[in-house]
Amino acid sequence: MIPIDVIIANRNNARFLSQCLESVFRQTLPPKEIIVVDDASTDDSKLVLEPHAHAGRITLIQNEFTLGVTASRNRAIAHGKSSFLTTLDADDYYYDSGKLAAEAAAITVAGERSIAFSDVMRVGEGGEDMWLVSSKRRLREGDLSFHISHLNGFIPRDYLISRADYLAAGGYNPNLRIYEDWDLKIRIAKRCTWHFSGVTGTAYRDNPKGLSRSSRREHILTMRRIFLANCSEKYSILRAAAFTRFFFYHSLYMRRPAI
Repeated sequence: MIPIDVIIANRNNARFLSQCLESVFRQTLPPKEIIVVDDASTDDSKLVLEPHAHAGRITLIQNEFTLGVTASRNRAIAHGKSSFLTTLDADDYYYDSGKLAAEAAAITVAGERSIAFSDVMRVGEGGEDMWLVSSKRRLREGDLSFHISHLNGFIPRDYLISRADYLAAGGYNPNLRIYEDWDLKIRIAKRCTWHFSGVTGTAYRDNPKGLSRSSRREHILTMRRIFLANCSEKYSILRAAAFTRFFFYHSLYMRRPAI
């Protein structure tokens, strides 16, 4: 099977880390390397992470100063060597022990320039099931460039991608504080197709201290800025039409958040 690096960025998520890590350790397809970058946490994260690092179960990168999630992920990805990689937030966990195996199988069948993704279970702060994201947003496969850029339907997360495709898409933009994932997915979707694994892969936690709690204004302005930065239309009239179309889908997305 294909070699995979699992990238986990952590900042003050000590109470969730054990569940996150155990869900990766339990995968039926063990990753080649689990790289955890701790972003200068001030809670007990080191107490949780260091025993696993000393036992050789994870590779721990410790930021001396707070860099932010984007720069932390970039640092961990640059450290890895496997030909495939995936990310997991430290306050989330893998819902299915076969998540990596199912995605590896899907990407093997699909071939080059393909991304494998799974369904997502939204869970409460304590880990209780809330809803499947696919029950609220239509799940599609194939060329998702329009759907991802317009926030139309199910937007994959914690997907499996080849390192070559990740690098070709330009990686995470270190200038973004939120929606760095969406920005990268827009660029990836311009060159790759998306393929569903058939399993529920990640439990996405409703964490009251997560970046998803940024102000509504910051959410809206950042999303619009990302869309325009990635818009391929060169003429002003066409760009205006594209933004108007995005504004319509974006308004629907903000009214019916699922993730």
